[in-house]
Amino acid sequence: MKFCPVCGKEIKEWGKFCPYCGHALEGYANQSDANSTIQRQVSEDDLRVFIGNNSDYYLQKFKKFNIGATDVFALTWNWSAFWGGFGWMLYRKMYMWAIIAFVLTLIPHIGLIAWITTGAISNYFYYNHTKSKILEIKHLHPANVISNELRQVGGTNRWVPLTAVIITIVLCISFLLMTFFFMIPLNIFNIFSEPLQYI
Repeated sequence: MKFCPVCGKEIKEWGKFCPYCGHALEGYANQSDANSTIQRQVSEDDLRVFIGNNSDYYLQKFKKFNIGATDVFALTWNWSAFWGGFGWMLYRKMYMWAIIAFVLTLIPHIGLIAWITTGAISNYFYYNHTKSKILEIKHLHPANVISNELRQVGGTNRWVPLTAVIITIVLCISFLLMTFFFMIPLNIFNIFSEPLQYI
């Protein structure tokens, strides 16, 4: 019995790539069942270290995705993901999903659906992302450095909220400047042109 070192799923026919996640399997063919079992285990402590901020919230949500040691999809709601969209994904270091979410938000009609859907499925995507990264780290690094690797690879990007605040301020200032320099002169010209109607 063999298991993918990244996604942890059982592989019946060993090949060059995992049929589930596509991870390269070369060099893992001779792994023992005991080592495989250890490598595909993700403990609550691992999750807590990897998640970092708000780990209690996410651990509570993650319980809905793992029933009887089997991963299942379940709808949950994440307000941060709903309001933050691709920004929340950047904050949680889910770069691929952040790019996909950004592109979808630019598509008319689909963007609105994607925005709402993000709030409902982001916890599940984050669960899969977290589990996959932890398994990969545990397979590639010795036990004495795993905690440090989990903190570095996981956690959050602190620059994202700061960048969002700066962008918001810049947009507000730009809007006010545009209003002042473009709308007010137009109104002045309209005021001066009104008496001409009565000549």
